[in-house]
Amino acid sequence: IVVNGNTAIALGVLASGMDICAMYPITPATSASHYLSDVFERVGGMVHQAEDEIAACAFAIGASYAGRCAVTITSGPGYSLKQEGIGLAVMAEVPLVVVNVQRGGPSTGQPTKVEQGDLLTAVYGSHGDAPKVVLAVSNIEDCFYSMITARKIAETFNMVVVVLSDASLATAQQPFPRPQ
Repeated sequence: IVVNGNTAIALGVLASGMDICAMYPITPATSASHYLSDVFERVGGMVHQAEDEIAACAFAIGASYAGRCAVTITSGPGYSLKQEGIGLAVMAEVPLVVVNVQRGGPSTGQPTKVEQGDLLTAVYGSHGDAPKVVLAVSNIEDCFYSMITARKIAETFNMVVVVLSDASLATAQQPFPRPQ
């Protein structure tokens, strides 16, 4: 099949067995949740479009605390808004997968410019000592498999796992799996 990175992320969410996706639309991450919205209910999953990024993160944390495996998908500005919630999940040892499809510019600056500038925010951005695992995907195939790995790590160690993608991978089309 030929897919883009966001579709591969959504397929990875399905393959991992996650069953809750909480999000708020933000470019270039939105198409991953759109794909999930089209197919998730058929396999027992649910996409919750919250009123904002903070509520999306809180919804995912609550779902995970209640025993459902949850993911929240966003982009850089939304990831910034989720910091307090992510800190709560770290402190409470609630498993949570956060996807950050990075883009250039703060706020509504340059939502289609490719940038990978959120690494330090993903590693260190939170209040106080908030350790988490950060996975950075390198290609479209990685978008798929990283979601499976992220769920396993999050639930095995009761922690937050952040998966970093970017605008280029989100929209690029590539055969999956790659020919050997």
